[in-house]
Amino acid sequence: MGELIPIKEILIEEGAINSIPYVMNKIGIIDSKAMVICDINTYKAAGIDVITQLKNNGFDITECILERNGLLVPDEYTLGEILIKMDEDVKFLIAVGSGTINDIVKFISFKTGRPYGIVATAPSMDGYASSVSPLIVKGFKRTYTAVYPDFIIGDVNVLSKAPYDMITAGFGDILGKYTSLADWYISSIVTGEAYSENISGLVKESIEKCVNVSKGIIKRDKKAIKELMEALVISGIAMLKFGNSRPASGAEHHLSHYLEMKEISSGNERHFHGTKVGVMSVVVSGIYHYIFSLTSDDIKEFMSKRVLQTRDEYESRIRNAYGPMADEVLNDLNYFYLDETKRRQRQDKILEHWEHLKKWVKENVPEPAQIKYILQAAGAPVDISEIGVNQILLYDTLVNAKEVRQRYTILRLAEDIGLSDERLYDSVVKLYKN
Repeated sequence: MGELIPIKEILIEEGAINSIPYVMNKIGIIDSKAMVICDINTYKAAGIDVITQLKNNGFDITECILERNGLLVPDEYTLGEILIKMDEDVKFLIAVGSGTINDIVKFISFKTGRPYGIVATAPSMDGYASSVSPLIVKGFKRTYTAVYPDFIIGDVNVLSKAPYDMITAGFGDILGKYTSLADWYISSIVTGEAYSENISGLVKESIEKCVNVSKGIIKRDKKAIKELMEALVISGIAMLKFGNSRPASGAEHHLSHYLEMKEISSGNERHFHGTKVGVMSVVVSGIYHYIFSLTSDDIKEFMSKRVLQTRDEYESRIRNAYGPMADEVLNDLNYFYLDETKRRQRQDKILEHWEHLKKWVKENVPEPAQIKYILQAAGAPVDISEIGVNQILLYDTLVNAKEVRQRYTILRLAEDIGLSDERLYDSVVKLYKN
């Protein structure tokens, strides 16, 4: 994988932590002071070993251990804490952890100009290799420009001992690529968005790696865990090569991001991002197969009966859904999807390519039952109830999650064709009826 991208070293194998002094020397971090950043859990899982290996080999190391009673949140407070603890003579950052730690350190690396490396402690998400950082600022989750790491080290002995819900979160994150790739392709047809078959191929490779070892995941088989970690890195490479998260993030991620905001604002139990992505990939697959079971005549009828939303109605909905974060959402979207001229242009493209899109979806988007089966084989959640979503929250999420990003997805296509919120909701509810 290393030859594909500018990341200097990618090492995923048993005992990989023992090679961190060698990796640091190889990338030229010899006489520079480095700071190891971790939380209490990742310190125990790998941080102690990383620090010991480096100090025993003559490296000047300082530590930043983030202590929390609950889950660590990638927010302004955590960013500030690390910056306060960072000595001026620190030249290199070493993140020891998974999603949250990596996202925080990646962003600080970008902002301070200090390069960083990541020692992964769980195969839980696909952002290790990416150059973007999802952070929660003022309670709103959004993706910021960041930087890729100089190295990625994944010690399979550590990864295979990660909490199982973190392992299945990584698996769910990869399964979500089925629908993110579909959103990307459909947007390229409907909106003319740039699309790359080569990048898409990388993401498909990551999916294939996971599906092939799904039954080994539940046994914590080290070969399966290694394949999962490699799949997550490949997905990150796809984002890095394309320049943003488009190849690996679509409606399933928007739904997950919206649920995360609701979890934070309500104080309810939080579930891992990838876990929600996996469950939402079942939901989005169901929406795909419902919409593309319709005929072009059905679509024309929906379009003819579509009720126009006024600017005031739109603003009211956003404010009710997003509360104190509404102004930021409205500023980001800038009323883009209220432009009826652009909508008619998209509607024309949808009708022009309807039969082609129906065929493409049938061939490339697995049925929801198939995605459920793959998730279950790995012991991952498949039902909305397993991630704390009831019928009221489901309806709210289906209606409002598309506003998380301006990015075009199946949820925007549903809006363009005039599919009512009730029909959209009903198409999903049917997935969970016996």
